[in-house]
Amino acid sequence: MKKTILLSATILFCLFSLFLAGCAATGGRPPEEKTPSAAVEIAKAYGIDRFQNIDAIRFTFNARVNDKNVKRTWAWDPRTDRVIYNGPGPDGEASVTVTYNRKQKASPDFNAKIDQWFINDQYWLLFPFHLVWDPDITLTAGGRQPLPIPPGTAQKLTVKYPPDVGYTPGDAYELYYNPETFRVRQWIYRRGGAEEPTRIATWEDHAKAGPILFSLTHNGPEDDFRVWFTDVAVQLKGGNEWLNARPSGSG
Repeated sequence: MKKTILLSATILFCLFSLFLAGCAATGGRPPEEKTPSAAVEIAKAYGIDRFQNIDAIRFTFNARVNDKNVKRTWAWDPRTDRVIYNGPGPDGEASVTVTYNRKQKASPDFNAKIDQWFINDQYWLLFPFHLVWDPDITLTAGGRQPLPIPPGTAQKLTVKYPPDVGYTPGDAYELYYNPETFRVRQWIYRRGGAEEPTRIATWEDHAKAGPILFSLTHNGPEDDFRVWFTDVAVQLKGGNEWLNARPSGSG
C-alpha cells in the first residue's frame, strides 16, 4: 500500500510533501522471476537477504528545505510493525512521543499524519528493499544514462506505481545505480508520474549497521535541499545490543 508524507505545520506540509511518496509495504515479497534482476541485485546489495535477522531499526530523519528544518526520531519493529516516534506533534506541539502499531489503524494510538511521516522517512532509508517488498510496481531497465546531477553516468532503473493506489497514485522513481556494486548513486522522484521531477537527490555516505547497508545523506542539485540520517542502528534477532551504522566505503 503506497503512502505519501506530509509535515505538521501547514507551510511545512506544502513544502515537505514534495519529498516523495513512499510505499507502505513493510512485509517481504520474495524476489520473483518477473522482477528485473537489477532490482533484486540492488535490494541484495543493501541486505534484503538478511533483513529477516533484524528485530528493530532506529534512526533519526533530518531534512532541510530552504530555511525550513525537520527532525524526527523513530524505532521500528519490522516483525510486528510497532513504531515509536519522537518529534514535533501532528497538531503543532513542540515535541511528542507516540507508540503505535501500524496494523491497528482503529486504535486511539494510531495517528495518520505521524504514520505518513514514518512511511516517508522509512522510505528514504529503506527504498532499495521496496523494490522487492512492494507489489504491483512496474520496473523498467533504462541502460547507462548521464547522472541527473553531473558529472558521470550510471545504470538506470525506473520504478512506477499503479495509477489507483495510495495517497499519490502513479508515482514514479528513476534510480541511477553502480552496475558493479548495485549501490544507488542518485534518484529522481516524480510525484504522480509528473513530467517535471519533484525531487532529485544523491545517495551518499553509505554505512552498515549489522548486515544492513544504508545511505545516510541525500543532497539536491542546489544548496536548498538535504536529507540526512543520524543515530542509525539495528538490533539483531534475539539480541538487545544496538549495532550502530559505520562507514562502508564508496561504491
